[in-house]
Amino acid sequence: MTNKQSTLFPQNEIPLLPELDMPEAQCLSDKIKAAVQSQCQTIEVAGSIRRQRPKVHDIDFVVVTKSDAEWRNINEKLKHLKAKPYCSGNGVIKAYVPCQRGLFQVDFYRAKPSTFGIHLLIRTGSADHNMWLAGFAFSKGMRLKYSEGLIKDGSAIAGEDEKGVFDALGLPYPLPSERETVEGKPVWMPPKK
Repeated sequence: MTNKQSTLFPQNEIPLLPELDMPEAQCLSDKIKAAVQSQCQTIEVAGSIRRQRPKVHDIDFVVVTKSDAEWRNINEKLKHLKAKPYCSGNGVIKAYVPCQRGLFQVDFYRAKPSTFGIHLLIRTGSADHNMWLAGFAFSKGMRLKYSEGLIKDGSAIAGEDEKGVFDALGLPYPLPSERETVEGKPVWMPPKK
């Protein structure tokens, strides 16, 4: 390899992993959660781990921190895990955290107590399920807004917890593992008779 190539493609570059198997992702999420728990009033893993998918493409957390300083301290805790932060703002922190075979993406989404449930719902997904749910809300004259909650007539009517959002929409509360769609319809929805 020439000198120019070696700087473009370093031999000891740590690979960014596109996915992890569920057991490895769960183990890594537990380690990260334990590291940042003291900064958080509330913290829950979301995304494909919460939906119990066999392959995980990133680790998502929804958090309510005790203060702005505690939110910023999440980055410091990640540095202790030798993470490489690449995005840090008032509402999101993204980093690559080392694991057995490389670096894996971890995202923290900041919520308020009043929006924790809507954040957890949206960040749990799946994306297709979220689109179906948003369409259903719209058909009932409401809107899903992760920053505010379930909106009706300009005001949030639910969002503190997930169950409240489903209740306000007149829907059963599906397990996270059931939040997938098949042919544009949620798998938890009973078939029409």
